[in-house]
Amino acid sequence: MENLAIIDMGSNSIRFIVMQINDNHSYFLQYQQKEAIRLGKGMSETGKLNPDGVKRALECLHVYKHMMEVMQVTRCIAVATAAARSASDGQQFIERIREETGIEIEIISGEREAYLGYLGVVNTIDAKDFIQFDLGGASIEVSLVSNRKIKESVSVPLGAVTMTDKFGMQDIVTQGVLDKCVKHVEKKFREMIPWAKDRRLPVIGIGGTVRNLAKMDQYKTSYQLARIHNYIIPRERFEPCYQAIIKSSCTNRRKFGGLSTERADIIVAGATIARCLMEFSGGKDLIVSGCGLRDGVFYEYYGKKYGAGSPVVKDVLKASVENYLKRVERRMEHLGRVHDLALSLFDQLRRLHGAPKRSRDLLSVAAWLHDAGKIVNYYEHARNSAFIINNAPLYGMTQKEQLKASFIAGFHHGISNKIMRSYRYAMMVTQPEWKEIRKLATLLALAEAADVTYEGLVTGFEAAATSEGVALSVIAAPDADTRATDFEMQSFCKQFKKEFGRPLVIVWRK
Repeated sequence: MENLAIIDMGSNSIRFIVMQINDNHSYFLQYQQKEAIRLGKGMSETGKLNPDGVKRALECLHVYKHMMEVMQVTRCIAVATAAARSASDGQQFIERIREETGIEIEIISGEREAYLGYLGVVNTIDAKDFIQFDLGGASIEVSLVSNRKIKESVSVPLGAVTMTDKFGMQDIVTQGVLDKCVKHVEKKFREMIPWAKDRRLPVIGIGGTVRNLAKMDQYKTSYQLARIHNYIIPRERFEPCYQAIIKSSCTNRRKFGGLSTERADIIVAGATIARCLMEFSGGKDLIVSGCGLRDGVFYEYYGKKYGAGSPVVKDVLKASVENYLKRVERRMEHLGRVHDLALSLFDQLRRLHGAPKRSRDLLSVAAWLHDAGKIVNYYEHARNSAFIINNAPLYGMTQKEQLKASFIAGFHHGISNKIMRSYRYAMMVTQPEWKEIRKLATLLALAEAADVTYEGLVTGFEAAATSEGVALSVIAAPDADTRATDFEMQSFCKQFKKEFGRPLVIVWRK
């Protein structure tokens, strides 16, 4: 087992995480802490790190050093970004940190900062072609990603803290000041990232500015899921949010739902930079990534030491589910059989259920994790599984897709309207989507029933659907005792008829 600490010291905040890597190479986030330090405050005038920020950073690093000792951290990877990189006293501060805490921090280049942010995104969001930006306190790293590979990457010296200081945007901002800021940002973009002009690709953002914009949008729309990663802010909602920000005083912004009070004074500059990039690149919506540089540091380390040599996983969803299963499950053979049988039913009855291809992936997730809730309690474990799937760190799905996968697993022991109404997020799913979920849950229920004894008696299904009904041939070994399995599968025939509108006839073939 290995405990890996990662420190990301930026211009506005410092982050500390500990990742545990188990002997079977599964991993999970064990601890995290974040503090606003404002290292870059005033740097545009002085060229040096903010003295108060330096003091706050050292206080945090002393705490992190103690936490690493308590948590028996075996290795620490610490990086510093734009503020330390640009300040005249940046290297001197790094040496002071080493002398006082023993922590070795590397000042990384803007290009490497962009690359690590890319690793955090490409391993957690299922996107192939996009514009990515990481907006910090003193710089914005912009990358062009094509077929999941970086094609262009530049660090532009525009940050939420430095632009706030440069144009005096802490409080009420006049139109003249805003115009000057926009003109300055657009000029930098034309000079440094001409390749991003009018790309009309999805725009994925990293950093505190975009996370706060997402929280504000969620508050405004009464969004029920308390999750930021892979949240989408449509352009038609981004614009009114932006207008409210630039027209308000700092005091009033502190009262905005979803906006951190610590960011109220720098959100105008940050949101303006993000908006300028969206307009410059022709991006329609803003996709928010909760994973960034620190996650990229982990994926780079993990890929080199435990992976296939590449820090980029081939299939985000598959890798994510496999990692979770390796951490918590022990009956992998049973899960594999249920998974394969469920997908076999999906494929053979495609015309009957009418679900799109992507729903097959959601059924796959539900099948692999349908028993996850047993770790809480066997009774009502299907509902517990739904909760776990919806809240587990599973990547490669949209938030809505993850919710649907959780509901599919939640009904694999039978469908109840009472239970359906009790689900906290039930209103986020439309009636047509509920119909599909119920059908897929029925297929999962039949697949699990086929392996109810955990013996692997059923080796396959052959389904034939007609207007009169569905005949399901269940294939098993000649000497298999299938009485318990048959009893369990027959119990779902009534549910099948209700959801699919046709009777199900089960025939054993040995």
